[in-house]
Amino acid sequence: MTERFDVIVAGAGMVGACAALSFSRCGFRTALIEPRPPLDDIDPVDASYDLRVSAISPLSQHILSKLGVWPALDQSRVEHYHQMAIWHENGEANITFDSVELARDSLGAIVENRQILRALLAACEAQSTIEWFRPDAIELLQENSDQNLRVTLKSGVEIESDLLVAADGRNSNTRSLAGIDAWNGSYDQIAIVANLVTELPHQHTAWQRFLKTGPLAFLPLANGESSIVWSCDTELAEEILKMNDQPFCDAVGQALEYRLGAVTATSDRLSFPLSWHSCNRWLKNRILLIGDAAHGVHPLAGQGVNLGFSDVDVLIDMIGDLSRPWNQRKLRQFERQRKSETTLATHLFTGLKWLYGSDNPVLNRLRNSAMQCVQASPWSKRLLMKQAIQNMALNHLIPKL
Repeated sequence: MTERFDVIVAGAGMVGACAALSFSRCGFRTALIEPRPPLDDIDPVDASYDLRVSAISPLSQHILSKLGVWPALDQSRVEHYHQMAIWHENGEANITFDSVELARDSLGAIVENRQILRALLAACEAQSTIEWFRPDAIELLQENSDQNLRVTLKSGVEIESDLLVAADGRNSNTRSLAGIDAWNGSYDQIAIVANLVTELPHQHTAWQRFLKTGPLAFLPLANGESSIVWSCDTELAEEILKMNDQPFCDAVGQALEYRLGAVTATSDRLSFPLSWHSCNRWLKNRILLIGDAAHGVHPLAGQGVNLGFSDVDVLIDMIGDLSRPWNQRKLRQFERQRKSETTLATHLFTGLKWLYGSDNPVLNRLRNSAMQCVQASPWSKRLLMKQAIQNMALNHLIPKL
């Protein structure tokens, strides 16, 4: 017998788990499909800090707080940063942001992805209206004549719903099965990620220096270390990845102009190619894409998971008070709004990377003059920071893995 749900969510990563939990809290019976086994089976608790971290915006903190997830985090591993220092390698286009200027406690928080995911999954496990299908994956999608969607899983189980929310990541299996096209582009760069120990304290500050070969960011961690994301041209990245630990530490310290003194120790390094993607549509019949299944931006933005959490928040705000069957007009409204916002964000981030990496002297003078004007005007800076906080753009300037 085919089991019926109010909504099916594909993918139990941070965004998918947030979506399932949000639907459940609204009273909807939710099926949550995840191909990976429980997190503890594949990622046991470790005292060392994970290399996969996110810069969580104030809005995302608010979204997680409404779900009771943010207070459930181990706060000793949450680093609230109060300042951001951004500058170009030529010594110009410098700008700093300070939470004091906005009368805020912080500009955001650096948190390990696994900490957020554990808290979200624990909250999902506690919901009686969420039924897990794990480890399992979607194998076939069939739309019935009454517009219900029948989902066949690889285990052979069949379930039905009026709505399938695909939150299964950049390489979304659900998106492929639904026949929704995605455009992909490469930045021809590689991001190198590591956790570092520095001679001087990070001062609860996010540091970013724009180099001609790509941006280098130091994100403060709660244990006093810094998480770095160094985006490099492919040739340089290959050279850096071949370095032994001490030469690597020396190269990173020099690239940041020793703002935090010498780099004295490093973790293992991870690397990944930088790319973007977008979809021609997010909604197809009863299938809706959110999070990385729908959009992907440069990690310079630091907005992958923040944009995904906002997808969930806007979706629930639009349809959370509706009863089944889901209102297609509301779903199309969601698609138009969020697709427009994330497309704009993608172009903004790409343009920012291009502007700071440009060798054009005219563009460089314009960029430097604009940043100098903002830095010299407290009113302009407060206005920019206020708008940035409201639109989550403040975190657009720092990378995340």
